[in-house]
Amino acid sequence: MRCDIEGWQQDFIERLAQEDLPAPQSQHSNLSDTDLFALFHSQVLSRFTDIESRRLQRQGKSFYTIGSAGHEGNAAIAAALRVTDPAFLHYRSGAFFLQRARQLEGSHSLYDLMLSFCASSDDPISGGRHKVLGSLALNIPPQTSTIASHLPKAMGTAYAIGLSKRLKQAGQWPDDAIVLCNFGDASANHSTAVGALNATGWSAYQGIPMPILYVCEDNGIGISTSTPRGWTAQQLQNYPAIRYYYADGANVSETYAVASQAADYIRRTRKPAILHLKTQRFFGHAGADAEVAYRSSESIAQGFETDVLLQTAAQV
Repeated sequence: MRCDIEGWQQDFIERLAQEDLPAPQSQHSNLSDTDLFALFHSQVLSRFTDIESRRLQRQGKSFYTIGSAGHEGNAAIAAALRVTDPAFLHYRSGAFFLQRARQLEGSHSLYDLMLSFCASSDDPISGGRHKVLGSLALNIPPQTSTIASHLPKAMGTAYAIGLSKRLKQAGQWPDDAIVLCNFGDASANHSTAVGALNATGWSAYQGIPMPILYVCEDNGIGISTSTPRGWTAQQLQNYPAIRYYYADGANVSETYAVASQAADYIRRTRKPAILHLKTQRFFGHAGADAEVAYRSSESIAQGFETDVLLQTAAQV
């Protein structure tokens, strides 16, 4: 498949029309056909908002081009959680945002997302000040783009849920709510992330309730710097008192099954877990990123052959 936005879009549509899809991956969950199609729809909507934002940028109408392309597997994580579970999202979570909105009748998340891309004063979450993923109704607090800055807030929220129950104080979320916090593999090395994860494990080790699911979306590259092979897995598996899970983000059924298992564990035990989610990054870090300067054209093109959208389409 071609790697430029217009070329990819045309090739993708043609492959769907011709049913030129990869062999379906094994399904590990009890997702119905309706569930699968809903996930696919959220993934496609997310990809096309990324594409449209870059087209609008050329017209001087959009001002943010860091997209979610390649990370659309996180839609399955949204499906595995409840809308009452607070979610602290990093900037490649468009599919999660759109999928969660399906749980709340009357949501117009796609429209809100495009308002955000265009820095519109009508954007309900930021008023046009910045492109963020956030919604009061969806329990998604808005975050800055500063990497890893949301992890301590997510950890504090998880602690507060348990604390309010012990103090017999009515909290904002149900007593059995769990917190979702996702971030990239490069962010996992940031001192802020390391501190939050260490504090999470330190608390859980002492029996303090810490109902949080961390999701490290590992696309193997931080802007232009490749992550050493095996480093992220080694790092994430060694946090004491935080249970480790792994899933292939290109396999929506596997991602849903593993995320559901992790969420059930956290909800029952009030202990933390981390899901290491294999992903890819398409169309560069952002619109201004000349990816061919540090990756070969062959490597970029090869990634599109295992695109999560093609894999989900095959399962549908």
